[in-house]
Amino acid sequence: MNKMSLLFITTFLIHCTDSALSFYYDPQLYVPKYRDYLEAQGNLTKDLFRNYEKDVSPVYAWCKLCVFEQRGFDSTSILDDTSKPLGYDKEAPQRWNYTLFLYSLKLVEVNEPEEQVSVVLELMENDNNIYQPRLSPKTKLTDENRFFKKIRIYRNDIIDFRDQDFRLVCLDNLGMIYDYLSARVSANCRMNVARFPFDTQICQIRFSLPIFSYKEVQIFSEVYEGIQNPSAFHNMGNSEWRLVNLTNRVDFLSFQDRFDLELAVFEIKITRNPLYYFYMIVFPSFVINSVSIMGIFLKGADKMSKLNVGLTNIMTMTFILGVMSDKIPRTGSIPLLGVYIIINLLIMLAAIFVVMMITKLRRWALPILKKKKTPMSRKLETFIGSPLEYTCAVILELITCANFFVMIGFWIDDQETVSAEAST
Repeated sequence: MNKMSLLFITTFLIHCTDSALSFYYDPQLYVPKYRDYLEAQGNLTKDLFRNYEKDVSPVYAWCKLCVFEQRGFDSTSILDDTSKPLGYDKEAPQRWNYTLFLYSLKLVEVNEPEEQVSVVLELMENDNNIYQPRLSPKTKLTDENRFFKKIRIYRNDIIDFRDQDFRLVCLDNLGMIYDYLSARVSANCRMNVARFPFDTQICQIRFSLPIFSYKEVQIFSEVYEGIQNPSAFHNMGNSEWRLVNLTNRVDFLSFQDRFDLELAVFEIKITRNPLYYFYMIVFPSFVINSVSIMGIFLKGADKMSKLNVGLTNIMTMTFILGVMSDKIPRTGSIPLLGVYIIINLLIMLAAIFVVMMITKLRRWALPILKKKKTPMSRKLETFIGSPLEYTCAVILELITCANFFVMIGFWIDDQETVSAEAST
């Protein structure tokens, strides 16, 4: 019995071993090339990061004048190398290249009273952080890219939404580092609200490395071609603002000293969607003004009732002006919507004034016309009655309609301009 049990156990172990070995060497589950790849990557990483200090900036910022001043020597006799032209030192390395590549943008908020715009940017940083001379002669970089955790690499201080410890950076075969990040940026944007609510604003988002001058760092800015089209612009805006253009450039900020900077600039052109203001302010103001004019010239109403209608309209227009003022910055120009409301306000004041003058005119002119008893005096006496009120009411209604259709004309022109820019 013991021999039979031992034989059974031995057979079972041999079968399990064969199954395990066949499982381990199953070509579908075991890829020797992948194991060799991981081993090569590990050796390359060890060689690459040998003697690499992530807390030390790779920017070459040697300054003779600064060194002498820091060591307490008299620097008056030392020629300031910061005043020399770019590239005078042939032995120094070239400027550190830093590129910001924009491949996604989303408009979050436009705060008009504070003249501030907020956007979410998807960026890729590109710089020559790790130089190929760090590698040993035996190490060769192939064409494949390598990926490392960001905490192992010296990076700049652009704040990312995501956890810094789990982000990856890419190293190519030329020693260039590519870092992907998401950032919410708020930038000041000087706004021109003269055509509000049909206004178009141009805002700039600027990036720089302020601790390094332009002689130490060369900045580049790029925009992904895939987002340079109207369909992509449509998704970048929000419910109130449409993005119509996105450009990039590099500006030079000069302080007339050694701290002159280069700025990577992304410029967005946004236009407002006026529909909200049209059905919330423009059209209601037109209706209120039209009905109020008819109420003021209503036949049979007493003077006090007409005055109450006019004063109620004035209070309504003043309230609308207050609502509008909370949406725009306090600039020296009067916005178009404000001009529209003020004209409606003046029309209502003119209606009240005309009603009061017609009443006084009747008291003064009717006794005189009744005494003359001529055909002309009879016609004037008839005209001073209801026809004069109707004529003034029609004139004021026409002015109100003209004011309203002017706003419609601005709306149509705004839509045509946006369509033309989108097509180009």
